[in-house]
Amino acid sequence: MEKIFILSIFLFIIFCPISVYAERTESGTLSLQVQGVAKIERGNVAMAREAAIQNALKEAILETASQLSGIPNKDEDFQLIKNIIVREPDKYVFYYTVTEESRRPRNHFMVKTNVVVALLALKNDLHKMGFIHNNIKDKSDIRVFLIVKGLKNYSEYVRIKDFLQSRTKLVKNIYPSCFEWQEAHFEIDIAGSERALADELKKDAGYTLKISYPEHNRIEMVCW
Repeated sequence: MEKIFILSIFLFIIFCPISVYAERTESGTLSLQVQGVAKIERGNVAMAREAAIQNALKEAILETASQLSGIPNKDEDFQLIKNIIVREPDKYVFYYTVTEESRRPRNHFMVKTNVVVALLALKNDLHKMGFIHNNIKDKSDIRVFLIVKGLKNYSEYVRIKDFLQSRTKLVKNIYPSCFEWQEAHFEIDIAGSERALADELKKDAGYTLKISYPEHNRIEMVCW
């Protein structure tokens, strides 16, 4: 009886719906509670744990892509989306935390994670692929792509994000698109001029700044 009970739990873990909870936030992200599972090969638990985390991140991205495109993840058309977007999971995962982890029967490792997906980056790529046909932004708008380098910890990321949000006369919307080791990426709809925003970043935030104009409605700022 005990073996049957354990087997039932294992099958539930493998086949239960991946997305347990999802919450859309005002910052252009979607928070999902996702489960990932991986097999422990040759007794390497650490590698299995990392594989389970990567499995959870990919499932969070796919679940979000399914919601944005309106295409069920079992649909044949969704396989094309899957084959493309899972190649770069770091591009779409804003950040994640592991909330629970354990070793399961038959040499499997399971993690439960809270994954925050960057909606704008995923929307842009789905739009380019032709799976979102509505215009997701006004082409006449000038958008600033801001890259902040040299961040020592997450609190410094929060500080620069709060700084941008406080500049309501210059910044209309902020879309965090990536946060990785010592570096954060933002896409910003500006209300004022890019020079005014650059001056604020230099004078009040104390950043060294480099500006480039690769396209007529695209401005790239890299600051340290």
